[in-house]
Amino acid sequence: MGDTLEFNEIYQEVKGSWNDGRLRFSKQNVVYKSSKTGKVDSIPASELNLAQWRRVCLGHGIKLGTSTGHVYKYDGFRDTGEVENRSCNTNT
Repeated sequence: MGDTLEFNEIYQEVKGSWNDGRLRFSKQNVVYKSSKTGKVDSIPASELNLAQWRRVCLGHGIKLGTSTGHVYKYDGFRDTGEVENRSCNTNT
């Protein structure tokens, strides 16, 4: 589990609406699970071709793109240090 980053209270944009849930990054994939519906989106790491960190209305967010053209948007990260600190801690 040391190679996994997990974030709670993250919001996924779907057709203009925001769904809260949990986002997990690993070397194999990115997984988002909706708290409301329980629906799970899994993106294999081999399909990712874009990862863009950005400032958004809920603080900070990440935009992920796949080789098939699908774009995923996640908001609700508290600050840039949250991701940097967690990624540093996975190497210990």
